[in-house]
Parts: sequence; structure tokens; C-alpha cells
Amino acid sequence: MTFPFRSRLPGGWPEDAPSRSILYSLAPHGCSGEDRESLGSYLTRLCEAYEMTRWTLTNTIIGPAAEELLHVSGDRMSRDVGRAAYRLNVSGLTEQVSHWAYTLNHLTGRDNLQLCTLLPLRNLVSDFVLQAERERFCPVCFEEDVRRKRDCYGRLLWTIDAVKACPLHQLQLVGQPQAKQRRGVSRSETGCTAQRSTTQHKIGESPIQQPASDFDVETSRLIAELLDDAVIFSQAGYSASAQTVFLTHAINHLFEGSPARFAAHLGVNKSQTHGWVKGTVQMSFTRLVQTAFCCGCAIADILLGNRVVLSLRPMPDGQRRRLTNRRVSGARRANEVVRAELDELIRSGDATNATGAATAVGISLKFLRANFPEQHERLVRLGRERAESVRREATEAFNEMYLSEANALRAAGVYPSRRRVLGRLEGKVMVGRFRRIQNAHRNALAATGMSNSGGLGWRTATRCDLEPKTRGI
Repeated sequence: MTFPFRSRLPGGWPEDAPSRSILYSLAPHGCSGEDRESLGSYLTRLCEAYEMTRWTLTNTIIGPAAEELLHVSGDRMSRDVGRAAYRLNVSGLTEQVSHWAYTLNHLTGRDNLQLCTLLPLRNLVSDFVLQAERERFCPVCFEEDVRRKRDCYGRLLWTIDAVKACPLHQLQLVGQPQAKQRRGVSRSETGCTAQRSTTQHKIGESPIQQPASDFDVETSRLIAELLDDAVIFSQAGYSASAQTVFLTHAINHLFEGSPARFAAHLGVNKSQTHGWVKGTVQMSFTRLVQTAFCCGCAIADILLGNRVVLSLRPMPDGQRRRLTNRRVSGARRANEVVRAELDELIRSGDATNATGAATAVGISLKFLRANFPEQHERLVRLGRERAESVRREATEAFNEMYLSEANALRAAGVYPSRRRVLGRLEGKVMVGRFRRIQNAHRNALAATGMSNSGGLGWRTATRCDLEPKTRGI
């Protein structure tokens, strides 16, 4: 099955006729940050319109179109939709997501599908702990979709990790359980059927609707407003000076010019606040949301450095937590017990570095270094030896692949220059730094008995060897 990706009009149609979309020009649901559809959900509904599996639609139409338009791998896009959390992966803010949005815009004749992703936030906020690890939903939103006789669809707002509640119904989001694949059911099941059955299963089970706290509702509303605001000023990008201007304004008007009081109010250390104010450290997305809540402003005001009217609000109890929860309980046990566990990990080879060993026994790296210096020294040495071994094996593998491609060029009568060999290696192996490439090139030339003086003499000699000897005939 082939599709005219370049010619968008059937044969015989007038040249001035409106262009046709290759795929059904499906309109995304939602009109604001609170209810806008995610691109992963849009892809599922597009599969439903054609009664095709998402893998088949990607492998036969979307992937080939992306290869022609963007010169990217269509197989990579097929692998993207084969993952369990493909709706989250397709709706994020990576370069691969931009390929999805651009290709689907071209195929459907639309120009706004990038708004169904987090791409407008890519140049504005940090991607640290930005996207949720698993899908979540609001059961009342799905019930409204069924009541209004429209397809149940996933909201883009639900893909952000800091969003814990639905701002429309003020309920906590429910985590989607991991779907167990039935025996005999694989990629032949359509994506729309899977989403529909999952949605009906969720509604049929009537999950417990837990009311959300005021903090969760308000922060979700702030993030929804940011999704709308980012459409307008996404090209502005992150500005350290704008962050400094706002924080200085907030500290002067709400905390009497004391950064220490500002840090205590947010529950962070003073050095972290100092980095924010000086512009040397970019605020994480979670800290942006917490700061906007405590200062009574929009998140866009912090990003743009607006000197707006502020109002101080206290941080609720339980919100002053680490961005990444690390549960360490090993320090509560006797040192002899922890030391015995560390020795066993080193003896068995299960721990190859200090960080992995500290995590395995439930202690921090600082506690390991201070209380078990002998074990820490051995683990550091093991980690260094392992890193050197991995680096050496990777270099040897790269040298072998480089030599193989160089020999293939030489057999074809082409001088194996670095540019030609690297062109053949593109997409097969990580190239690495220039010194690594230079060493592999020198080893390849030495193995073939060639000089590094250039390809002119080699081509001349090869041509003379290949031409028939007609002199004297």
C-alpha cells in the first residue's frame, strides 16, 4: 500500500483545488489547558477512525511519511507505539515527539497538533520530574465524555507529574493500573478498542472519587493556565535574568528582603535559593508551581519576570518534601549488620560501585563514606575498574566496526576517509569523541597497510592496478 505523500491531490483534479489530507482530519478535543487532548489519545482515536492497530497505521502510513518529510527512522516510531505508556511518550517534549506532531499535522492537514503535546514548554521549564511515569485519569471527566456521546480521551494536563487533581471537578486523579496482556492478543487488537475497553472497565468499576486538597486543585489550575500561556510566549525561552527579577521582587515585598525567610517558607535550603536568585540554577517545574502558589501569582509571571502584585500564602503541611523520594532506613540498624551486608555485596559481585551498594543496603552515599571507609574505598575502586572495562570494550567494538566499514569501502574501490566511514556508521553505533574516531581511523589504516596522506595517491594506485595493462600489446 502506497500513499502520495508529496502529491496531495488525486490525479485529474484542478491544480488550484484545495489540498486534501492523506489521513482523516480528526479534530482534537478540548479548547484550553484544562481539557485539551493529548497527542497519544489523538493517535488512539485516529486508529479507531480507520479500524487499524496503532502499529499498523504507524508502520504503513505515519512512519514512511516521517522518513520522507524529516528523514528519520520509521521503525523508531513503530517502536514508540509498541510500548505500554505510548500515550505519555508521544505527548511529551522530546525531539521524537516533535516528529510525531509534524508528521501528523502533514497527514491530517492540520496545524495545531503540537499544542496536544508538552512541546510549548520545552524551552521554558526544566524537564526534571516534569512528565508523569504512568497514565492517570479523572473518572468524572470520562463519565462526562460518555454522557455527551463523544469518545473518551486523555487530557494533556494529566501527563504532567505535578498535576495531582482535576481542576474542573476538584477530584484526585486515579492511576491507571498496568494492563495485563491476554493470551492470543497482541498487536492485532486496535488501539481504539483497547482504549474503549479500558475506559469502560474504569467506569464500570466506579473507582473511589477522592476529593482533592485546595493546594492540589489550585496548583493544577496554575499548570493548566501555563499550558495556555505557553502557546503565546513559548519562543521567548527560559531566561535566568527574568527568574532573578521576579524572585528579587518577591523576596523584597513578601519576606522583607530576606532570602533565608523565603527558603524557609518553601522548605528548601538557602544555597538552592541563592542559586535561583543569582540565575545560576534553573528552578525545577515543581518548585515553580510551589513558588507561584505561595506568592499568589501565575507561573508565567515567574518565567517572564513580571513585577505583579503578590500575596503570601502558607505552604500546606506535607508539601515540603523532596522532589525525588528516597527511602533510606539502613542507618537505623547497627553498623555491624550494615557492614556485613556491604561485605557480602562486594564478595558476591552484586555491587559494582558505591552508589549501587548504598542503595542496596538502604543508606546514603554520605553515610557510607563516613562510617564504612574501607568498604567505600573498595567499592570506588570496583566502580572505576568496571567503568574502565566498559569503556575499553566499547572502544574495541567501535574499532572493529570502523575497520569493517573501512574494508567494505576499500573493497568497493573507494578511499575509506573518516567522513565516508562515519556516514556508514551513522545510526549503528555511538560515535563518541574526535580522539576516539581518530584512533580508530589510524588503526584501520595501519591494519590495511595504507598511509594517512590522503586519498589521491591511493586512488591513482588503485586505478592503475584495476586498468588492463595495454602497453606493449
